[in-house]
Amino acid sequence: MLLVRYRRLGQRFFEKMRRLPNFAAPVTFTEKIHWRKIFDDDPRFAVVLDKLRAKDIVSGSLPWLRFPRVLWQGVDARNIPFDELTVPYIVKCSHGCGMNIAVPNPSIVDREAIVARMSENLGETYGAKQMERAYAHIEPRVFVEALVGRDQGYEPVDYKFCVVGGRVAYIIVVAFRSSVKNTAHLDRDWHPLEIVQGELDSTLEIPPPKSLSRMIEAAEALGSQFDMMRVDFYEDEGEPVFGEFTVYPRSGLLQFDPATFDHQLGTRWNIAGSNYLTNPPNRFARLYKRVLVAADHLPG
Repeated sequence: MLLVRYRRLGQRFFEKMRRLPNFAAPVTFTEKIHWRKIFDDDPRFAVVLDKLRAKDIVSGSLPWLRFPRVLWQGVDARNIPFDELTVPYIVKCSHGCGMNIAVPNPSIVDREAIVARMSENLGETYGAKQMERAYAHIEPRVFVEALVGRDQGYEPVDYKFCVVGGRVAYIIVVAFRSSVKNTAHLDRDWHPLEIVQGELDSTLEIPPPKSLSRMIEAAEALGSQFDMMRVDFYEDEGEPVFGEFTVYPRSGLLQFDPATFDHQLGTRWNIAGSNYLTNPPNRFARLYKRVLVAADHLPG
């Protein structure tokens, strides 16, 4: 029934993964991300996905953890105070991914292009086609953020920590994004994982950041409030810098090779800890939870 009702999600899943998904009783990590999109519209998702409100979450939970300084914010990109921006910066929108333009040299900036791009982004409902519902609850705002990573040419390495059940399950590292996107997959102890993710270049070999232990501490402190959450960081002058939260990693279309990793990661994710099953919102949800328990898909 779910494959019929959510035909577009099922078709896209099959095209990428070459198998039919089980959305009703998910087993793999990628199936559980889709289950989250269909069932778990946790109101907290809209808060952590809002790139501005997420900073408030961080400052309230971990006062010691840095995040990039916000230089300006508003609802109209035409009001961006370009003449006052004298440090390297990046212009972003609060309600989606990929809505950003970096300006490493403030003396060289295409103002018209930035205003046009951000104005277009402000009018979008990000994630609608992928059914990433939480984004629709975010107030679209445009903001300017100071760039970090001066010692890395303002293209800092991106450290992504997938937290499952309150513990880092694996780490994705992305580097050199302006030329070739090189990626590494590692376990919590920084041991390389013998996996490939789709067509991504997974040959990156990189030493651990100086602040790895503090990144893990922060990721687990912030991610433990959810059954699964990805928490991203940069490193600047040896200190961790919070980047963003990710609720729907790659929209649930991670093509792990070998596929057994998808199963292993899915086994660690207990959706019984989701808001939908912890606080069933209606009679159907309560009945559905009982069915999952009876079928041994959830602990009793």
